[in-house]
Amino acid sequence: MWLLLILLITYSYAFIMATTTDSNNLGECQALVSAVTSTHRLPESVASPGSPAIFCDLGAHFPFLRSYDSVFIYGVVHPAEQDSILANLRSYHAAAQTHRILVRFIAKENWRTWSDPATGRSGGSRGPEPPLRQAWIE
Repeated sequence: MWLLLILLITYSYAFIMATTTDSNNLGECQALVSAVTSTHRLPESVASPGSPAIFCDLGAHFPFLRSYDSVFIYGVVHPAEQDSILANLRSYHAAAQTHRILVRFIAKENWRTWSDPATGRSGGSRGPEPPLRQAWIE
């Protein structure tokens, strides 16, 4: 029983370490976003007004917790434009030797806002956003 508990705690710690964004991973995501936005015009984000509708974060595969970059691109619905973005990311990946990249194209952001007039607080959260297409870049 104790051995199982120790293994569970160790695996939980490894998961947290694998998915915690450090400065290297943050820089890698920023570079991936820049690689796309420098050559492609993306719609404005609903969740982050004034910014393009592209987001990146670090993911981890189970059970061995291999890290990868997860890129979400909103509003790019034409396959030829998607292919162009994927080709751009493949070139960047080959040149920069980044983590594997999972790219998801989603028709539009499903952003739900909320507010509490009593406290003056407000915010938002994402609803379901099924991808139109997803591709791995390895």
